[in-house]
Amino acid sequence: MDLFALGTPVIDFFAKAQEKKIDELGLAKGATTYVLPKRFTKIKNALGKKIAFSYPGDNARNVCEGFAALGGFAGYQGAVGSDREGALFEANLQECGIASFLEEKKGRTGKIIVLVTPDAQRTFCADLGVSGSASFFEKYAVAESRMFFVSSITLCVEGKVSALAKRYLDAFKKMGRKIAISLENPPAVKKNKKMIAAICKKYADVLFMNEEEAGALLGTGFERKLRSFKPSVPVYLKRGKRGSALFFRGKVHYIAAPKGKAIDTTGAGDAYAAGVLYGISRGYSPVGSGRVGSALAGAVIKSLGPSVPLKHTRIRIRHARHRRLS
Repeated sequence: MDLFALGTPVIDFFAKAQEKKIDELGLAKGATTYVLPKRFTKIKNALGKKIAFSYPGDNARNVCEGFAALGGFAGYQGAVGSDREGALFEANLQECGIASFLEEKKGRTGKIIVLVTPDAQRTFCADLGVSGSASFFEKYAVAESRMFFVSSITLCVEGKVSALAKRYLDAFKKMGRKIAISLENPPAVKKNKKMIAAICKKYADVLFMNEEEAGALLGTGFERKLRSFKPSVPVYLKRGKRGSALFFRGKVHYIAAPKGKAIDTTGAGDAYAAGVLYGISRGYSPVGSGRVGSALAGAVIKSLGPSVPLKHTRIRIRHARHRRLS
């Protein structure tokens, strides 16, 4: 495989909502609220027909979908319940051409309600179910994969999957394979910043974060600190409408944002990471890989949900062949 990813599988339920509705439901706009199954069901029922559709989620799965859409071969591991949602998640991996390493557990598959406000910002209500219980170490994946991807959510979540993620980090590092880490959820990053910083400095060969996550990890003046955080490693800072910035070897390279109006930014950061990792896997420079990521993110934001529209599965990437940075 070009890429192997470990994550926390969930089914996302998408709905458009006004800020007033988010307040009524007792959720914090732009943040993730973790709830028990009973409250999750109550909120889901309250939204009723406002839920437009559902789609398998999780940062790592989204990255694998984007990577596969560009023509790469990706594998995904995580834990799902022995229920309808787990079967749907498995079917989606097959449909997207992603090698499945799912573990079926007793219990419920994780679920997230994604509320999208008119400003395209997302608010999450999550019941993670059994998604944190993946524990089987896939020796085959380590032996037969060129790159490993994991998010800070998987590294920090309560359950066996965080310990499994650290075993993979050690194994891939020992094999001399590339490791990509993406920071997710600013409050969780801030709460675990010492552990996350140590892991990133020890293991990361490619690193992704947005400005809020960078602030949570490094505090004020994070752009200056990113220049020396791990100079030999490309660090991609996602800046929303202002595109992205690549910090590499003490320099900063700015990459333009994708053109077009954003309908929903869910999965845009994951698509960006997918494009970057695809570029790196094909030998493109860090800047060229960033351009591939920006192009793929631009395809995702034009519709509701994190999926890559079929008409965009052949993103033009000829412009990504950029000179190698000295």
